[in-house]
Order: sequence, then C-alpha cells, then structure tokens
Amino acid sequence: MSDILEKQNEVLIALLARSTLGVRYVYETVTKSKRNPKAYIKAYNSLRGTIGVTEAGKLAGVSPPTMSEILKSWEAQGIVYDVGESNRPLYKRILGLPEKLGPAD
Repeated sequence: MSDILEKQNEVLIALLARSTLGVRYVYETVTKSKRNPKAYIKAYNSLRGTIGVTEAGKLAGVSPPTMSEILKSWEAQGIVYDVGESNRPLYKRILGLPEKLGPAD
C-alpha cells in the first residue's frame, strides 16, 4: 500500500475511533489497574505495526507473555489490530493517546 493511502487509512481509523469509542474509553482501557499507567500509554502509542510483543513489553515494563495477553485483550476490545504474520504479530493502535486526559477528552 502506498504511504499516502496508509496514512489516509490511519486518519480515518482514528477519526472513527474518536467518534465511536472516544479517547476516554481507549485511555481507560489502556491504563485501568496498571501500576505504571504512563508506561502503558508509551507502549500503546508505540504500536504502529513495526514493533513486536517483546519491544512493546519492554516499553510497558512487563514480560513478553504478559504483553502478549494484554495485546490480545486490547485487540478483543477493538483498540489495536494485528498487521503482522501469524508467527510474529505486529499491532497498530487505533489512535494516539495523551499522557493525561483533559476535560474535553
């Protein structure tokens, strides 16, 4: 896919996510019951289809098996999607998250 089409798709996905799920839902799904919410936001925001489970786990401060379960849960909740191969999943986020929610989010 061309870079332009890929970027357009990302923009459309983010727009739909904001209008249907909302930033607050995604934020709360990523950070709920986490000891270090900022690390999970950093890991979530890094999901652009280029890093694997191990790299995302390092950013979140958890083991690869734990991150794998988290990513599967996020996928089931519709806040990430897998663009990788069956033997190496690569996840993409649906929208970028702020470090802290504001009243309008």
